Amino acid sequence: MPRYLKIYVIDDAMELCQDLRGWLSQTGHEVTCSPAKRILIHTLLEYQPNLIILGMSHYAGEAMELYRKLSNHRQLRQVPLIVVSDDASLEYEMLDAFDFQACPLDRERLYVCLERLSGNRKYLSGISFDEDELTALKSFLLEHSGLHFSQHNHRILERGLMRRIQALRIESLPVYSNYLTATSENYDEVNKLLGLLTVGETSFFRYRSHRQALTHYVIPRLLEQNKSHGKLRIWSAGCSTGEEPYSLAILLLEHFPELVGWDIQILATDINKRALRQAREGIYGERSLRMMESSLRDRYFQKVDNLFQLSAQARQMVRFNYLNLQTDRFPGGDNATGDIDLLFCRNVFIYFKHETIRQIVAKFSQSLRPKGYLFMGHSETMQNVSDRFQRQYQNNAFFYQLKEGASTKKSMTGKMLSKRARSIEAVVHAPAKAERKSIVAAVVPKKKTLTQAKKNLRRDPEQLYRDALIAFDRERFAEAGKLFELLLEQQPDNPKALVAKGLLMANQGKYSDARICCARAIREDDLLPEAYLLRGLILDMEGFLERALIEYQKILWLDPAFVMAHYLSAKAYDRLADAEKRQRSLRNTVRALEQAADQSLIPFSGGLSRGVFLEIVHRELAEIANS
Repeated sequence: MPRYLKIYVIDDAMELCQDLRGWLSQTGHEVTCSPAKRILIHTLLEYQPNLIILGMSHYAGEAMELYRKLSNHRQLRQVPLIVVSDDASLEYEMLDAFDFQACPLDRERLYVCLERLSGNRKYLSGISFDEDELTALKSFLLEHSGLHFSQHNHRILERGLMRRIQALRIESLPVYSNYLTATSENYDEVNKLLGLLTVGETSFFRYRSHRQALTHYVIPRLLEQNKSHGKLRIWSAGCSTGEEPYSLAILLLEHFPELVGWDIQILATDINKRALRQAREGIYGERSLRMMESSLRDRYFQKVDNLFQLSAQARQMVRFNYLNLQTDRFPGGDNATGDIDLLFCRNVFIYFKHETIRQIVAKFSQSLRPKGYLFMGHSETMQNVSDRFQRQYQNNAFFYQLKEGASTKKSMTGKMLSKRARSIEAVVHAPAKAERKSIVAAVVPKKKTLTQAKKNLRRDPEQLYRDALIAFDRERFAEAGKLFELLLEQQPDNPKALVAKGLLMANQGKYSDARICCARAIREDDLLPEAYLLRGLILDMEGFLERALIEYQKILWLDPAFVMAHYLSAKAYDRLADAEKRQRSLRNTVRALEQAADQSLIPFSGGLSRGVFLEIVHRELAEIANS
């Protein structure tokens, strides 16, 4: 690249061009200007600029569309791009830009960029990462963000690093590491990198059982507990793009009109500033709303083209803030993380090491008010994490409540906790021994109209089973139970429906009845893997681990790709303290998951998707490797 640069300034208002043209020309650079709405891709290709400066006033519009085209174009994405905007929050959306500046333009910062680009910086189409260099960088990220990158999420780290190295025209990983860790003016590079390393998978009202527990148990008790002061404080930690906190806002609006006049605050925090920007907009695609009833969608969303805009009433109830659970201070009054009544941290801990999880949960216990509630993901547990919470089981859901005096009580050390016996409390959640009555979530029957029941009766049995199984996997257990019953009315000896009924009965602690269903199913089809899953789960929950393992092995003889048979075997081996067989079963779980479709829900997993399940299993393998 020559010492002078050919610079193309694109700005609809042309104010940026007027500000820069004279100054840049005086410093020896060649400058051409054009409005975004008039620029053509072939014009840029013919001009062959060394730098593009793009001005934009807001997220939408011609300039944003041009940014996307430039970022995706095979040739033009190799040209350094500096974005200048009066919307500062766009910085964490523009992660492929060489630099981002919020108005007013900082000429000194721009001059530094020009000096860097005059040094013959090239776009790297590919780069190999040295393992020692990656190890040092992973240690830095662990220290500054708490994110743990092991072999299973290696590719996420490498892809994120490659994008930032390409955007900054940096020639190697060591140079980038120095820029990231040792350069004082790196313009918040850590958070820009983190925007590419954390991936949130979420949707509105994703956890049906949690929703029922909140509506019928938790929030009514909080309202009674707080009625004297009329305040309610909720925190969604790791909120990603906002579906979870907005779901809570909708739930309060929909079911608790008595909250009118209350002081309600819903705090939503995340480490990913790009996700927070999208969350504040409240605009979502069809996939994010896939678990929501159409009636709620109609009431709280306005369709704009192919997207859905959340109502202002719901958006105004949620406050979004950046917060790093590992490095930032909480609880505190300045960031509203104290005196919390209800705290959500679901599927966030998959990124953290076990010791980090313990530290965060200890601080959560200090953030919560006495008898406050903590909701975690279905595959996450307090086992070997904290003794400050007691598990609750209500309305088909497991969650935790802070023990009295726990916020000031000294927590058990990791060494003390590690002495506790490990038990199966992951995908299959067992309540405490005194109330052992669940394998999957319980069924709470819902009322259905006679018209709907007749409609279901006329449905094709195969389609009826598929619909029931989808409802089951998505935790709509009441709906699933009704559909399976309708199917059994048409086909009393349908083996798969008998297994499903058995699972639902075992869920209510009716093991004898569940065994009868299992026996009937095997009598009808002795090659049905799901029947042996039911038998194995009952034996597992009753503590007959060796016998349960025999049933899981039967499943794998019939279907080697049956994910839950591998995973439940690993859990049983863990309880039997057979580390080698546990590790082998977890690796087999990974192989089975890799054969599943990308967006599929894994049957009998409690509604886990393939991607989330892979993260969980890889984390367990990493813990074994580090132990």
